[in-house]
Amino acid sequence: MSNVNKINNPLETRRDLARHLVSLLEPLKKFSVSGGYCLGASTARYPPKIAAMEGWSRCLWGIGPYAAGGEKWPGMDELLNVLSRGVDPSDDAYWGDCRPYDQRLVEMASIALCLILAPQVFWSPLSETAKNNLYRWLSQIEKLEIPKMNWCFFRLMVCAAFRSLDLPVNEKAEQDCFDIIETCYRGDGWYQDGENGGFDLYNPMGYHFYGLVLAALAERRGVLGDVYKRYIERAKLFAPRFAAWFYHDGSGILYGRSLTYRFASVSLFSACAFTGLELIPWGEMKGIVLRNLRHWFSQPILDSGGILSIGCNYPNLIMADAYNSPGSLYWALKAHLILAMGDDHPFWKAEEAPLPAGEICFSEHVPGFIVSRSAEDSQLLVGGGYPWEMNHGAQKYAKFAYSARFGFCVSHSNFDIESCGCDSTLLLSEGDGYWRERRNVLEYRTGEHWVSSRWQPWPDVDIVTVLARLGDWHVRIHRITSKRPLLAVEGGFSVPRFTDNDESVMKRQIAGTGEALIAFQVHASRIAALEENSLRKGKLITSAPNLNVVHPAVVIPALEGRLEAGSTVWVSAVRAGNSELVCAEAPPQKENYSAFYKISG
Repeated sequence: MSNVNKINNPLETRRDLARHLVSLLEPLKKFSVSGGYCLGASTARYPPKIAAMEGWSRCLWGIGPYAAGGEKWPGMDELLNVLSRGVDPSDDAYWGDCRPYDQRLVEMASIALCLILAPQVFWSPLSETAKNNLYRWLSQIEKLEIPKMNWCFFRLMVCAAFRSLDLPVNEKAEQDCFDIIETCYRGDGWYQDGENGGFDLYNPMGYHFYGLVLAALAERRGVLGDVYKRYIERAKLFAPRFAAWFYHDGSGILYGRSLTYRFASVSLFSACAFTGLELIPWGEMKGIVLRNLRHWFSQPILDSGGILSIGCNYPNLIMADAYNSPGSLYWALKAHLILAMGDDHPFWKAEEAPLPAGEICFSEHVPGFIVSRSAEDSQLLVGGGYPWEMNHGAQKYAKFAYSARFGFCVSHSNFDIESCGCDSTLLLSEGDGYWRERRNVLEYRTGEHWVSSRWQPWPDVDIVTVLARLGDWHVRIHRITSKRPLLAVEGGFSVPRFTDNDESVMKRQIAGTGEALIAFQVHASRIAALEENSLRKGKLITSAPNLNVVHPAVVIPALEGRLEAGSTVWVSAVRAGNSELVCAEAPPQKENYSAFYKISG
């Protein structure tokens, strides 16, 4: 059942969104504890007391804009009471003194936003003692060491709040963060999230979101300096292209870490509107944000108590990151920044518009992506920029393809092919049951609608993979040089096995020489071996439950084969989408992809 229908809210207007925010946060009151909200029994890498503070503070990403837009938040007195006690060292609800790299430093940003947007609500009513305590507590972020990545914006948000309240600012600490952010910029609108970081959704929902918010605040103070102008110009480069990540039904391409933040991905467009930047037409921007919210709240993302669940399209702790506590999810409320704007803002006055019709395909040379949107899906082909080790890092970053419609699988283990999440990847084994996938990439290149990568699952096994978009298909060319014999399984996209009530009606399946196809009533997925005289066999793999981030039960068409020591070239064509089209369309002919052989080596 749709959660939107359950709360009887169409999410079409500013008023709808404001009512929805109240309904979404109302259930949290039942879980109030000293200093925050205790929203579940699972844990993150920081103590439960900090997790409770996090759950409370992340609600402010929505409440701050709500209050700035002129609405009176129900329970504001209790909210200010938690704030006052949380920063009072003599109170048993005190959030505590922070340490370097402390999670509480992250949560300061939402408090800072509230102080900036609505000081008459969040600052003026505080006693002088509470104001002094709050300033002292927040100022810790100016002194303590923080990671040299998107965390720098948390300090900048606090400094911006201090300036807005005419409080002292540590200008050196502030400048240090401006300087670090510049070292993260890689060009063409893309930031790398720290020295060993990835190119992922933190680019729109982190770097560009905070950069635009800070630029808007500086402009309102009449001090729009060069650094803020750079943030605006970079967003102008990035935002129109990021729109292609979203599909016509409101879903978006799922890629990288922190997918449990869900609709935080559209917060970039909320920040564009807040800054007054019509980087795509207002109606299209409004459509991306509101359709995305409607999409998420049509999924079972709320638990029986009305609390956002850890997971992606359904509750799923398997795919969570180590820093996801039960309250982390409310960071998604950054998308609600549009509540700070009145009904007369062009964003709200515009009529919601669909995405442009027609197919889109383009290369993102900095991160090594090929982005495409068709009538059937939005997809990403990935060169494989793999960041630091994290939960399911290889599956979140280094698969060959990612999809808005079909998601991707993580893994239970590297043993047992059904548990490995073998969709959109090439798995290799010495025959001992242990499977290796693409992880670290030694180098990658991009061209017109193609990306290549070189990777080594073993030191003496070298693979160059070229991914090329050809209409609704993509082709993979693997040039493999190995000093050992290996078994291999290559997966296509995973498709859902069940409908809401029962097993899906199967229309067609193929598992034979050189091809695998699975087609249900709506969705289908196909992979075909295109190398001459292929010895690879098609098979259908029923994945272990709850590995896919979108669908809890999936089937994966795959090719399995054997590699002898020496050099081998495999070519695969992969397609997923509407059943009748996937079943009817023939794979690309050799003349359409032969040019990519040269790229592979």
